[in-house]
Amino acid sequence: MNSIKVNNLKMGIKSEYEIHSHLENYFGKLNNTDERFGKHFEFDFFNESVYVELKTRNVKHNQFPTLIFGENKLFKGDELLKANPNLRIFYLFRCIDGIYYWEHRSTNHTKGMIKRIDRGKVELSMCVHIKTYDLKKLDTILIKSSL
Repeated sequence: MNSIKVNNLKMGIKSEYEIHSHLENYFGKLNNTDERFGKHFEFDFFNESVYVELKTRNVKHNQFPTLIFGENKLFKGDELLKANPNLRIFYLFRCIDGIYYWEHRSTNHTKGMIKRIDRGKVELSMCVHIKTYDLKKLDTILIKSSL
């Protein structure tokens, strides 16, 4: 693995560790999915009511028209909801100007192939694009009282 990819992965793991207890203020006690589902599971945290995916970005939340995550995460969210329609699923973006979220399929989104070349080889991924104006600041979320 090239050093840029390794550093990206380390940044994500560090961010998950740093923010875990902070997220519990909003979602209640959260388990790390690695322990139950393995390190390649599509989401980072869960409890009986929610699944949470955390993406850490070194940009302001509205620096680009959209923020993205892998389409596989959207499909896994659909699968989880099919098994338990009472779940709530959140995609969080920890940006340099705060933490923002998008609830699963809560607004329109687009899909498109992205291409990365900054990590030493061509990487193609089908991604979900969320318009930044559809993101909400995490401190506006009302979860605990609605669970």
